[in-house]
Amino acid sequence: MDNPNVALYDKLVGQGLYTKSYDEFRKQFSSHEKVAALFSAMQKDGHYTRSVDEFKRSFFALPVEQPDYRSIEIRDTRQVDPITGQPVPDTNRLHVKADVQPLKHIITKAKEHGIDPYTALAIAHQETMFKGEYSDNPFNLLSGGRLNPDTAGVDRVELSMQELTDKYAYAKKLGKSTEAEQLQAWNGYGKVGGGSFGGTVKKAYGIDVSQNPIDMNTNPVYGQRVIDIRDNILKANPDIRKLVEGTFGQ
Repeated sequence: MDNPNVALYDKLVGQGLYTKSYDEFRKQFSSHEKVAALFSAMQKDGHYTRSVDEFKRSFFALPVEQPDYRSIEIRDTRQVDPITGQPVPDTNRLHVKADVQPLKHIITKAKEHGIDPYTALAIAHQETMFKGEYSDNPFNLLSGGRLNPDTAGVDRVELSMQELTDKYAYAKKLGKSTEAEQLQAWNGYGKVGGGSFGGTVKKAYGIDVSQNPIDMNTNPVYGQRVIDIRDNILKANPDIRKLVEGTFGQ
């Protein structure tokens, strides 16, 4: 019986999709991550239509992955940035490894307030990527939260959901009708670039702003980025979907 791994290699070489030796092919695709990347490329080009798990089982004898229920690897596999219309360079990918408990906390609070949990997660991802200086507050809520003595003791995520509800109401009061415009309220409707911040901002959201600033009031790129992260990164992650559905780890 033919080795399915060799059969896949022969198919790729025969179609001109791979040019290196079989030994290099075997070494290159020796991890779950690399195999998943190959699967994504083949699926995108229509060369494979089944699931990634079936792809791994069919063509690669890799050790069984042991799930880590304490954290989730969130991979950015976008091909094109919808804001710039340009390919996403590897140096700009929004990969992150996030602890499960803060993610669950955000999801729970979002549902309590009638907010789409994917949107809440996307804002937290955009603000701090769920880590960093404000790890206890992934929404990076400052003057309305940790710096305000009246709310210093309030749960940061609870406060963020309250603030987000208020921001939506504010955006609608201004007549903002699209989702991107309404999400922009979290970041504000000012201008970024040009002479702002002492002229130190040269690029924002992949756009050259060294000469001409982005007017967030007419071009809500922050809101567009949140939607991009939500729809093209978070919703594409099966573990995030399971977390939102309450089935993660079961």
